[in-house]
Amino acid sequence: MITVSKEQLDTVEYLLSQSAQGNHVLFDLDTVRRVFTIPTRPMNEQEAYAVEHHIEKLISMGSIDKQKAYIEVLPQEILYRVIKTYFNIVENSLFENISARH
Repeated sequence: MITVSKEQLDTVEYLLSQSAQGNHVLFDLDTVRRVFTIPTRPMNEQEAYAVEHHIEKLISMGSIDKQKAYIEVLPQEILYRVIKTYFNIVENSLFENISARH
């Protein structure tokens, strides 16, 4: 489980709202496209736990510039998992905020 402070929550809400509008501020668009065109296997429990720590670290950083710098040095495999997890969070956030469901 990822824990955030009030200040971090504001940042997370900003990032999620931007992503919901198609503005993926943290990630390079070409990288995002590449991540979702490559077939991957589901993460095992250990991999998911490791990604959770990277997401927590991203959230804890004070600025988007710092977050981008952190993302740029991640190994490709971890970056891809972080991106997929991030978009999963965005998708879940969108579903939670839909007022009318069919």
